[in-house]
Amino acid sequence: MSAPAEAAAARWPAPVLLGALLGSLVAGRLESGLACVGIAALAAAAAGAHPPPAGWWRAMAVGIAIAIGLNLVLTPGTSWGWRLPFGLVATREGLAAGVLLSLRVLGAAVSVHGLRAAWPGERAADEIARALRPLERVRVPVREAHAMVGLALRFVPLLGDEAQRIARIQDLRAGAPPRGPVAWLERRRAAAVPMLVSTLERAERVGLALEARHYRLRPIPDGEGWGGGAWVGLAIAGGALLWRS
Repeated sequence: MSAPAEAAAARWPAPVLLGALLGSLVAGRLESGLACVGIAALAAAAAGAHPPPAGWWRAMAVGIAIAIGLNLVLTPGTSWGWRLPFGLVATREGLAAGVLLSLRVLGAAVSVHGLRAAWPGERAADEIARALRPLERVRVPVREAHAMVGLALRFVPLLGDEAQRIARIQDLRAGAPPRGPVAWLERRRAAAVPMLVSTLERAERVGLALEARHYRLRPIPDGEGWGGGAWVGLAIAGGALLWRS
């Protein structure tokens, strides 16, 4: 395969993942939601994304359980005949709505996970800003948003490390790791204020450093386009939107 062909093959997963992300957010049927999840998984694998860590799966499992449980008892419809506490009624329509919401969340999460591999680092900000650059003609602050997103992508991992460091310090002060959900929530609440103060101090230092260096907004870098993958992504998002009716 020639170099241009290899470059084109490496570019197509990202717009397809964007289309799957938009399609998942607007999916109104179980079939379209499941299709977006499958497309997102295939495109993420093609982009070289590694399997998500265990924490990702736990968060998804908890979110799906909450979505299905709340929709099951809060959506009116035909009862399953189950006896639930507090007089709640589980409905068939609620189960279908909960499963659909779970597929939408799962499809969006898989798409974002794949985009992290397709557009590592600040490339995501560059690609989105390049696509929105024509809006600068109507005075949309694309370059300002590009700079803010770039800074956010660069400093979010540092904030995560800082949160873990503060949590470990709180555990050392308590003398032992938290035991039980109540103790865990108390430790997280105790770490919230130091984390907020640390974040504000870091933002102030970054602002002073940028001002001292006379930072100016850099131009949006040029790229080679998304190729045919853009049309595939638009077709996925448009199909999911049209299939809502």
